[in-house]
This record gives sequence, C-alpha cells and structure tokens, in this order.
Amino acid sequence: MGQNFSTPNSLSYSEAVDLCLSLADFERNTHSPKHSDFHLERMIFLAQLLGDPQNAVPSVHVAGTKGKGSTCAMVASIIDASGKNVGLATSPHLHSLTERIRFRMNPIPKNDFITLVSDLWPFIEQTSTEGKYGGVTWFEFMVTAAFHYYAVKQADMQVIETGLGGRLDATNILCPLISVITSISLDHTKILGDTVELIAGEKSGIIKRDIPVIVAPQPYGEEVYPVISEVAKEKSSSVLDVKSAYEVIAEPNDIKTQNIVITGDIDEYSFRLPLMGPHQAENAATAIAVSETLNDLGFEISSSNIKSGLESVHWPARLEVLQDNGPILMVDGAHNTHSASSVVQAINDMRRRDILKIDRVILIFGVLSGHDSVGVLQQFESLASLTVPVRSRHPRSSPSGLIRDQAQKLGMSLVKPNGEMESVGDGVELALSIAGANDLVLGTGSISVAAEVIEWKQNIDPEIYSNIPAGI
Repeated sequence: MGQNFSTPNSLSYSEAVDLCLSLADFERNTHSPKHSDFHLERMIFLAQLLGDPQNAVPSVHVAGTKGKGSTCAMVASIIDASGKNVGLATSPHLHSLTERIRFRMNPIPKNDFITLVSDLWPFIEQTSTEGKYGGVTWFEFMVTAAFHYYAVKQADMQVIETGLGGRLDATNILCPLISVITSISLDHTKILGDTVELIAGEKSGIIKRDIPVIVAPQPYGEEVYPVISEVAKEKSSSVLDVKSAYEVIAEPNDIKTQNIVITGDIDEYSFRLPLMGPHQAENAATAIAVSETLNDLGFEISSSNIKSGLESVHWPARLEVLQDNGPILMVDGAHNTHSASSVVQAINDMRRRDILKIDRVILIFGVLSGHDSVGVLQQFESLASLTVPVRSRHPRSSPSGLIRDQAQKLGMSLVKPNGEMESVGDGVELALSIAGANDLVLGTGSISVAAEVIEWKQNIDPEIYSNIPAGI
C-alpha cells in the first residue's frame, strides 16, 4: 500500500465495515472470553507478517481506567500544534469507525479505511489459518490497521490508547518512548480483577524495560502507586508522579472552558482548556508531563506548542455542552462510579461559582451490561431532580425498564414511572419537553448514550452495524 491511498473498486465503505465486523467483536458481544483466554501471540504473528508496523513510528502508550482518551487527545493535539504529523488511535468511537484511526487529529477518510480493509484482509486470513492462535478479533484488526496506517503515512509520532487493561491488550506489542498510566479505579472487574491493586497490575503491564513511566494523579493512590512502582523497579524504568511534580490550579471560566495554571520544575503554563472538570485539569498536567518528557528525548515541543495544543483540543462527549440556553443540554460518557462522581463534582462546582445557573437537572440515563448501573445511578441521585431511563442501540445496552426499576428502588423521581423509552432520541425529546428554561438536561451513563444524544441534536447519521457475530 503506497503512501497516497487510492480506493479499490471491489469494496464500498459499508461493505468494508461489514467485513471487518464479521470478526469476533468483544466490545459489542454480550459474551466475552475469560481474561485467561487473552494473549498477544496472535497480534505478534500478524504484526510480523506486516513487517512490525507498530515499531515504525515513535509511540506514546496510554493505559488507565479513566482519562486515557482525553489524555491521548491532549498529547496528540500538542504534538499536532508543534507542526508534526501525529497519529491518534483510540476507542470506542462515537459515530464512525474511522474515528478510531485519526491522522493529524482528523478521522481517516473512508476511502483510506476501505484500502486498509482490502490490503490487510489477506494477512487477517493468513493469521487465522496459519498462526495456530485462532481468528483475529475486530479490535485486533483495528489496532493493526492503525499501526499500519501510521507507518505508511510516515507519521512523526503515534499516540496509542489501550482498549482494555494493558498487559494483554492488543496494543501492547509496541515499545513506546513513554508509557502513561492515567487514573485507575474499579471497572471491568470481572475481567481485570475486583480490587484496584489487581487492576493496577494489569494496567502496569504496558511498562517496558528502561522506558520512562508517567503516572497521572490517582484517586486510590495508596493502593495504586506501590503496584506501579514495583513493576517499574523490576523493569528499571523511571517514574514521574504528576501529582507530586506539578501544581494544578483550575477555575471554570464559563460552562465550556476553564482557566488553568500548571506549574512544574521546567515552566509554568497558563491556558484556557475547552474541557470541563478538575479531572480534565489533571489530565492536562499529565499531557504536559508527557510533552516535557518527549522534549527531553529530543522530540522538540515548545511551551507555546503545549499552550496552543491544550487550548485547541477537541474531545467530544466529555461534559460537552450541546445547547447552552433554554434549557442547557450536556452529555458525558461516564460509565463507572468514579467517572460519574467526577461529573457530579464538576457540575456542583460550576453551580457554586454561579457559572452554571440552573434550577433542576433532568438525567437521561442508560448503561451497558457488565457495568455497575446501581453504583453509577447512586452518584447522580443527589444531582438529578428527574430521571429518564433510556436504552441505546449498542447490543450490550441494558433495558430501560431495568434502569427504571433500579432508579425507583433508589428513590429517584422518574419522568415516566411506568413507561419505557424506545430510543435515546425519544428520551431527549421527552426531557427537553418538560425542562424549563433554567434546567440542565444531562445525557450520561455510557459513551453510546452520549453519542446518540449528540446525533439527535446535531442531525448526525450514525453507522448502523448489521453484521454482528453470533452469540450476542
């Protein structure tokens, strides 16, 4: 595949999407393998067939429970502001598969995705038949496609987010310039372990020998730091603790931006971040730590690049305001108790400062199975005056009736105590129809709910995936 991509005639975009989604898809499948069944041998075999593209471009590798996507976006935006060609590979996507493979901060063109599927497919089949490790999964394909794309495009840097865990994640075949571990809390406990120490051990699996490690501020620092430190010591890798190394001062400017001052040993950075909440200020400090470390490694990034990159970063569905008056409409992809708590904290902080002047919060809420829906609902209990349970299109989405029953047991007031919503869009229409001019309508509980609220508001045609493997 040449550096300039051309569209093959054999596949349409929808056919390319259906073809890659014919692979096992554990993100959307209701039945996932045990963690002991995960391994990297298949990814290693596939990558070797392609000439190990993951090693062709310098990397920043990011794992964590929360904040890893936002941190990746900030780091990539800073690198982009420095004038370099940066690849950004993240998951999940909101509206299109192409969002998972970004180049120079933009989703790749659909024609390029068609070419990736066409050119990689023979290697996918060869791996499945000759590799002796079973069939390639959809996530493995998308990760491989990102590595290959950035190698062909001769990117200057790639910022790679893990999918699940770290140690056995498909992205963990690369050897980065820097390993980054963002906030760790309880999530995916059936797969990664039911304590933060066990989860920290899995996330620490991305640490490579003699490669510096940057650790974001941790809500469970006493449990997490010793685990990371021990793994780093075994690997002879230095550790930079962002919480100790940087002073962070953040104050909301309005409901869309916050003024931040971050001070470290090297410089002081003052900027306006278009992402809300104290947790995003901590993510910005982590991104600065990554940028300064890259600079130390000879990858030139100036203080002005850092400021410009952070002020221009765009990462939707994170306390994103879709409508700023009469009533306010906001979305966030919070899906565990820690992220929900961060959302509540951010909203209450804006209310205390009179930046967010609202009478009520009307909650549009839906979750995916496997997540602690009751625990997340409890975080929003004190915030929400009324709740609208919804079910997104995602195959693993919990029925809205189940959420309704859970909310009722918690004593939460429902807009329709005995009814169910047919779609997220219906839930948005209902919530806005009863909301007053001074109310906040908040869509949350999963990234899929946030995405569908955005689609409803912005008239975005989503990709509808019909080719889902059996077992869902």
